[in-house]
Amino acid sequence: MFRTIRRLLFPNPLDAKLKKCAKKGGKRVVLGWNRGLGDIALGLYAMILRIREFIPDAEISFVTRPNLKDGFSLLKEIEILVDPQLQRGHCWDLAGSLRNIGKDPKNYDLLIPKPNPTEWVSWQRGKVVPKLQWKEEELWKKFDLPDGYIYIGVQCVVETNYGSWRNWPISHWHQLFFRLEQFSHVKIILLGGEEKTDFPYQNVIDLRGKTTLFEMLSIVRHRCSTMILPDSGILSMVNYLDLSFPIHVISLWGDRNHGILKQAVPSPNPQLKHTPLIGALRDLSTVTVNQMINAIFPAKPLKFCRSDAPLGSLERVGAIILAGGQGSRLGFAGPKGTFQVGNKSLFEWLIEKAPKENFPIAVMTSPLNHADTVDFFAKHANFGKEIFFFQQEMGLFKGTKIAAPLGNGSVFRSFIHSGLYDLFRERGIDLVTIVPVDNRLADLADRSLVGFIRETDADIALKCIEKEESTGVLVEREGKIEIVEYMELDPNEQYHYSNTGLMAISLPFFEKIKNVDLPLHFVKKNIPGTKKVGWKGEKFIFDAFPFGKVAALCVPKSSCYAPIKSMASLEEPFPMCLFDDIRGSFRRFYRHFSQSHIT
Repeated sequence: MFRTIRRLLFPNPLDAKLKKCAKKGGKRVVLGWNRGLGDIALGLYAMILRIREFIPDAEISFVTRPNLKDGFSLLKEIEILVDPQLQRGHCWDLAGSLRNIGKDPKNYDLLIPKPNPTEWVSWQRGKVVPKLQWKEEELWKKFDLPDGYIYIGVQCVVETNYGSWRNWPISHWHQLFFRLEQFSHVKIILLGGEEKTDFPYQNVIDLRGKTTLFEMLSIVRHRCSTMILPDSGILSMVNYLDLSFPIHVISLWGDRNHGILKQAVPSPNPQLKHTPLIGALRDLSTVTVNQMINAIFPAKPLKFCRSDAPLGSLERVGAIILAGGQGSRLGFAGPKGTFQVGNKSLFEWLIEKAPKENFPIAVMTSPLNHADTVDFFAKHANFGKEIFFFQQEMGLFKGTKIAAPLGNGSVFRSFIHSGLYDLFRERGIDLVTIVPVDNRLADLADRSLVGFIRETDADIALKCIEKEESTGVLVEREGKIEIVEYMELDPNEQYHYSNTGLMAISLPFFEKIKNVDLPLHFVKKNIPGTKKVGWKGEKFIFDAFPFGKVAALCVPKSSCYAPIKSMASLEEPFPMCLFDDIRGSFRRFYRHFSQSHIT
């Protein structure tokens, strides 16, 4: 507030100094600068313009520290004076620095020891496009950066201590680099100052503290297709470099009222694309890894999907039923799997299709329904099948202490921690089919899906159908199949395939993914025991897919997909295949009845 009042009531300090100097006929102006690299483009560039407005033939000098010399050399027609004793953050005075380098302060007409570009040239925001001049050199050739890769340049940490709101969490960087490691053609180049944080990934090339500014710019110019940068000096240098070359700059912000966003002018590079990612409430941790991945490699609708598959053997195959939810949306007080459809529970619809022997079935419950589910199976003698149970992890409704199931994405860690993973492996099982409990057409012993995953040598095989409303869809990102939830779809894209939630996954993939922290998705749900709606954090199983090889098989909806999500689902047309099941059951009953009554 005080600064705003001062700007309104008093003349601009820089203008006043320049006006006075010009009136006396002075032209030798020296400025001291011991602050950040980014202000060279964002503030000092405009100050030079202002000095020349008042004193057209001005001789402008800057006194600065050694590591800023290259940055200042990108400004036109100035003299750079380097004080080797100058260190950032230390007390200093301009006259003393001049004497240190053998210059007499009295030989200058105007000394500006502590320029304040934030206030003195605020007029230039939205008007002045900084243009940094660089005689481009092929300095990148000093480094081992061969052809054939997509290079992504990254500065992980702002080198000035402005607080955590300006830095993306280190845990997010680890997740991002692990995700990018799944793309064999992608390399990450770490740039900036020396850092103690280690990123032990095969795709990371660590050049932190090993390049000059010009070497870094040469690497950006010739090797990087994308730069990921916080609000920093490197961002300003790259953004305002007056050269034409293709580059995608993804910037990270805890506050949009800073840096190049506040400057609000385009880059002088006509081929530069800028994507700012802005955290909510000055909290950069709210920018998710998925948002970053989408900014780097936007997902495109999957355009082709196979529709044929050989029938595979069920030897070495087991199954998992995802059944951690309650039947509340069906108006039913109990585990969803016990809900009756056509005089059979959803569990029975699924389990009756499975072989009686050598086909172990694991049911993933939650602490909310585990006891009831186990009791239900006990009352039905496990339907004559080999059944095991394990509980999924629990999370909390946001801002409460009320627990809720953490979502189907917890299946990997929960299955391993339960001991069932080891049990299945000891029995020679190397593959499981996975089905949601609410889809009565799902086949635990799906031989086409088993044959498909065996043939494609994939980690995950999905069954999909032609695009349906309000379903997740199949997309392709850098040659890999992923799932995007329907709330996150691009309205301008035309999607072709919907996810059914039916899949087969190799057991070794469970081991690979067990320590990966899948992201939380917050969805609105009724809070149990209250009449309130809250935000429930859930992990989705498909967030693990980028870490493996995924294959997709498209089949008719009527053959596999009739989920019961709510009471409205029961009002949908009855699938013809279920009529076939009922008709087949009637025929078998009729044959048995006829044969037993022949005399």
